[in-house]
Amino acid sequence: MTGAADRVGRLWVLALTLGVVAVFASWFGPLQILLPAQTDRIAGPGGREALLGLVVGVGAAVSMVANPLWGLVSDRSRARLGSRLPVVFAGTAIGVAGQVVLLTADTGGGALTGWSLVQLGYNGPFAVLAALIADHVPERQRGLVGSLFGVGQIVGVIGGTVVAESVSGGPTGYLMLAVLTPCLLSAIVLVPPTSAVSRDRNEPGGGAGGGEIPAPAAARVRLAEFRPTRTFVWAWLLRFLMNLTNAILLIYLFFFLDEVVGADDPAGSVLLVTVITLLVSAVCAAIAGIVSDRLRRRRGFAVAGALATACGLIALALSPSVPAVLAAAAVSGLGWGLFIAVDMAIITGSLATSGTAGTLLGVANVASSLPQVVAPVIAVPLVTSAAGYPALYGVGAGIAVAAALCTLPLRSVR
Repeated sequence: MTGAADRVGRLWVLALTLGVVAVFASWFGPLQILLPAQTDRIAGPGGREALLGLVVGVGAAVSMVANPLWGLVSDRSRARLGSRLPVVFAGTAIGVAGQVVLLTADTGGGALTGWSLVQLGYNGPFAVLAALIADHVPERQRGLVGSLFGVGQIVGVIGGTVVAESVSGGPTGYLMLAVLTPCLLSAIVLVPPTSAVSRDRNEPGGGAGGGEIPAPAAARVRLAEFRPTRTFVWAWLLRFLMNLTNAILLIYLFFFLDEVVGADDPAGSVLLVTVITLLVSAVCAAIAGIVSDRLRRRRGFAVAGALATACGLIALALSPSVPAVLAAAAVSGLGWGLFIAVDMAIITGSLATSGTAGTLLGVANVASSLPQVVAPVIAVPLVTSAAGYPALYGVGAGIAVAAALCTLPLRSVR
C-alpha cells in the first residue's frame, strides 16, 4: 500500500478513536442491555430469546451488506471529492433515525426496523474510520493506531453499556445515544488530515493531503484491484472466527446470568462483567500494540489472543457463580486484547492498494458483523437444549482454537 503519512499526529488519532467509541456505544449499549430488555418487555420469557435472535440477526445481515457498500461509496467519494466525510454525515443521520424508532418501538416489527436502521446507518462512519487508517497510517505505527482503534471499540462497548444501565435498560437509553454519538463523531470531521506528517512529495500519495492519493489517481483504480489477496482471505477468516467467539460470549450473557448463574440483577451483572472484561482488553491491547510495533511482529500476538480466549470460554462454561464468571471473563478479555492489538495491522497490511481500501476494509468489516448472524444460529439450538449454555461456550472455545490455526497460512505476516 502507498499513500500513508510518515507519522500521524496525536490529535488526529484521538479524533479517530472517539469516532470508534461513538459507533460502538450505539451498537453495544443496545446489544448488551437495551435490546434484551426491550425484547423481554415485548415477547416475555417465552419468546424473548427468539425475538432477540431475529432482531440481532437481521440487523447484522443489514450490516454485512451495508459496510462494504458504504466502503465503496467512500472510495468513490474520495476519488471525486477528495474526502470520505460525506459518508459520515449520511450514515450518522440514518443511524440517529433508527435510534428514534427504537425509542418508541413497542412491537417486534418496530424493534426490528429500528435496529436495522441503526446498523445500516452507523456502518457508514465505521467504514470510513477503518479506511482512514489505510489512507494515513504508516506500517510502523499501525500496531499502536490499530490497538487504539480496538481500545475505542472497548470504550464504546463500556460507554454504551453504562448508558443503558443508567436508565435500567429503558428506552431513554436510545435517546441518550442518539445525542452522544453524533457529538463524538464530529471530532473526525473537525480535525483535518493535515494533522498527519506527509511523505515526501515524490512518493505516491505524498503531499499536503495527509496521505490522500490524488482524485484522478483514485479514479483510475481498476476492477481487478478489488480482488483480495490470499493473505487478506486468511486475515478475514481470523477476524471472523475471533468475532464469532466474542458474539457467542456477549449476545446471550444477559440470559446466562439470569437463568444459569441466578444473578440478582442481571443487567448490573452484565455491566460488571463487561467492564472487567473490556478494561483488561483495553490495557492489554494498548501495551501489546506498542510492543508489536517495536518487535515488528503480529502473528504471535494473534495466536496468544485466540488461545487465551478459548481458555476463558472453557472457564465460563464451568462457572457456577458471578465471581467465577468475572474471573473467566477477565481471561477472555486478555485474549481479546491481544488479538485487537494486531488485528487492524494484519488486515491493512494485506491490502494491495489504497484506492480500494474503503471497499476491501468494508468487506473485512463483514467479518465483524457476520458473526452476529451466525451466533444466534449456533446459540439458540444449544441454549434451548439440555446441553444449555456450557455447550455454547464450549463450542465458542473450539472456534477460538480454529482462529489460532488461521494464522498458520499468514506467512507474509511476521
